[in-house]
Amino acid sequence: MASLSKLMSAAWVSGRNVALGGSVASLTLLRQPRKMFAHATESLFLCKTMGNRRGIPQKFVFEALPCERSYELAIANFQSEEGWMRDTGSYSTDLISLCQLCHCVNPRRIFEIGTLRGYTALHMAMNTVPECEIFTLDLPKDGQTKIVSKLRTTLMDDVHCQMPVTEYYFAGTPQEKKIRLLFGDSAEFDFSPYQQNIDLFFIDGAHSYDYVRSDSERALRCVYPGGVIAWHDFGRVGLNEVSRYILELSQSLQIYSVPGGSLAFAVV
Repeated sequence: MASLSKLMSAAWVSGRNVALGGSVASLTLLRQPRKMFAHATESLFLCKTMGNRRGIPQKFVFEALPCERSYELAIANFQSEEGWMRDTGSYSTDLISLCQLCHCVNPRRIFEIGTLRGYTALHMAMNTVPECEIFTLDLPKDGQTKIVSKLRTTLMDDVHCQMPVTEYYFAGTPQEKKIRLLFGDSAEFDFSPYQQNIDLFFIDGAHSYDYVRSDSERALRCVYPGGVIAWHDFGRVGLNEVSRYILELSQSLQIYSVPGGSLAFAVV
């Protein structure tokens, strides 16, 4: 029943997005329904960010945080299904902004929720000092362990949980030694060794309201005063539960969203 409910919800969101975000031009993609849906979803997302209608202030990282005027960003030269270099620009904006956060915060300890194949872990490692430690937490993905999440998940979360990971993108790179793989459900994981000693905490795990709230509450306990928390997928249409919690949290914490992207961040 839960799976059927998630499928019905996803179908309703997909239909709504196509109805609201479609255009006459999008009809040229009618024979490519996945691309048509992606076009409609991205159109709705860009409409909100360009109209500054996402509910929190929009600022580039370098506008909100003290930082050097210029620095070199390192970007991995490959594409992947879950990578952020895509045929639409908003994910590239997110990737650049995450790398900018690494330069502006200059972290010695990073904690990430949501490893998958390590795409963002690799980029954070590439854009931090050699002595930086990156702890990245994810559910086991050996294709055999049955995943039973403690809190409610979305259909897309379930799809990601079932994706087997045989190799990480940082494997064999000079940055691999900076990355510490951790496994477990973030709602049950023991964060006590990391409390008050994390410079940058990046949340990109499950996208349900329950998990975003749980992960954020743990991040707030781990990041020391002056450190930064960042979230992915803020404002993306179809992932509204991420936005709902961040908007609630913004009533007590100053949170910014990156113009043209879905990265949100706050100084604790």
